[in-house]
Amino acid sequence: MAKNIQTSFKHTMPACLRVLLSVIFLAAMSVLFTWFIEYRHRMGDTAAAWEWATSHALVFWYNCVLMFLILSLIVSIFWRTFLGTGVTFALISIVTYISMEKYKARQAPLLPEDFQMAANVGEVAGFVDIWGIVRLVLGVIFILIGSALLEYYVRRALGREAKTLPWWQRWSIIPRITFTLLSAVGLLMTTDFIIHHQQHGDDEIDWLDTSFIGWGQTENYRENGFLIGFIYNLGRLEMAEPEDYSQEKIADIKATYNQKKDSDTGRKSLGDVVDNLIIILDETFYDPELLTELYPHSGGDPLPNLRKVFAEYPSGYMYSPEYGGGTANVEFEVFTGLSNYWANSTQYINTVAKLPSLASAASWALGNGFSTTAIHAFDGSVYKRNIVYPKIGFEEFIDANKMDYHEYENGIGQMSDSAVYKQILDVINDGAEKHMVGVATMQNHTPYDGAHYPQLDYQMTGYFKNEQLENSIQSLHYADEYLGDFLEELDKLDEKTVVLWFGDHASGIINAYITSEKKTERDLAHLTPYFIYANFDIENELSTINEVKKQNQELKLNITTKNVDLPTTTPNCLTNTMYNLLKIEKPTLMYVLDEVCETSPILALAYLEEEAPEDTPALKAYELINYDLLSGKRYWAED
Repeated sequence: MAKNIQTSFKHTMPACLRVLLSVIFLAAMSVLFTWFIEYRHRMGDTAAAWEWATSHALVFWYNCVLMFLILSLIVSIFWRTFLGTGVTFALISIVTYISMEKYKARQAPLLPEDFQMAANVGEVAGFVDIWGIVRLVLGVIFILIGSALLEYYVRRALGREAKTLPWWQRWSIIPRITFTLLSAVGLLMTTDFIIHHQQHGDDEIDWLDTSFIGWGQTENYRENGFLIGFIYNLGRLEMAEPEDYSQEKIADIKATYNQKKDSDTGRKSLGDVVDNLIIILDETFYDPELLTELYPHSGGDPLPNLRKVFAEYPSGYMYSPEYGGGTANVEFEVFTGLSNYWANSTQYINTVAKLPSLASAASWALGNGFSTTAIHAFDGSVYKRNIVYPKIGFEEFIDANKMDYHEYENGIGQMSDSAVYKQILDVINDGAEKHMVGVATMQNHTPYDGAHYPQLDYQMTGYFKNEQLENSIQSLHYADEYLGDFLEELDKLDEKTVVLWFGDHASGIINAYITSEKKTERDLAHLTPYFIYANFDIENELSTINEVKKQNQELKLNITTKNVDLPTTTPNCLTNTMYNLLKIEKPTLMYVLDEVCETSPILALAYLEEEAPEDTPALKAYELINYDLLSGKRYWAED
């Protein structure tokens, strides 16, 4: 019996040696995992990953330290070295796969806020390669089973017989808690300056020989690595409180611009000018004719109806803050007149869904006696639109499941713009007197070859051959055709109808532009058309073709398209431009925008990069209002 008791307490390896070997193992795996993350983040480019690791040695090793602490935390919780390592590697594989897929679509890295769309994973998965997901799942299963088996056999060979030990020793309660706390505290200490960079007020990190890059997260991740880049963006989920923010300051700003509003007496109410107001975000609608230097194509101009609109109605180009995605951010700016410049996050998800209400073009129309309807040709829960739309003034929301028309592009692609336009016509022809309709289409969304067009009329003829882009342009051509048909139907209406129409961003596959070393070419990847249509006579007294051409030259934008006579600007200015063009009454916020859009017509990180916008009292007031309404005490009384 003495022999059996001795055997049951036998330790084949001293505890201190097991811990030491575990630490060495975790340190080695942390270096390998960091390398793997950067290899995947750089889309499998070994040379690029190696070049970064050697040229940014301090940053690379700091990423390794962060990885070691993350890995140690997970292993401490499991108290199983190999199983915890396997779970960590499985999580890394999943996260880096998602990151790679996002980068393919948008040339942008994975951000913390992207995980807030986890509830829509089923809908989003439809945009990626299903076999890629299958391979990922099989790989994760293999990793977990393999690490579990390795843990079992190593513990059998080198571990201890714990069945006769007290429960707190059997479950290693004290060392488990100790190492978990040590790992957690170490992780908090090493990430604090990264997360709270805004409060520290200095993005230069001398001791790491690097700096944080707020204006472009693709560049920030490229310079600082995936882990530091991701952690950096945890601190950007909420806006930092601006200097001078107070109830008194907001009241002073409100009083100043209320005076401007009261003195602007030449305007009519919305209902006196229009019967139907329609705001249309056309998904991934961009102008291929701006991109012919690097992507020339055969087949002529794919957008003849847009050219006709340009010639007949006030029109211009919007500088989208987004590229290849981020539709909700553009939509947010157009509807609310607020800017995502300071927060640089997904406001629908992070902020608006949590607010009791937020003033918008819809709530303004509702207050003017209009019925308000939102239409989106996809699942209404994506970007929490089903929660957001009622908060910004829409009485009814028609998503793809509620639409009366279910025509898919070429029968198998995304919901056709034609179906959406038919739905709009049904809404405004229902017999009610006044309508405001907000629309987000889907036809041109990824996957760009989803429609499987039997014939592609616009073939790439230059150096860059890209069938995905050819499919995208083909879709644009048909979207342009449906747009022409829709405007013809509006021409027949007796009710005065106005349409503010714009593309939200370009396709995420014009890589030669978005990755160009020339800023003028990078800027072209952010331009989309917009126009203001009316089925009655309107006169553009805001600007002329020559004035817009001069403005574009001053902004260093290489826009060669003829007949555009509205300023090139960011989405936050579009609705105010429409109000001014129609000479209709507008909320007080729009008088702030009158000044902001004059001095800072393009308020976007992608355009400004490391430069700051012109510092003016109006821009400072606008920043304070944005913070107040989205993250502050909401002192600004909404109109």
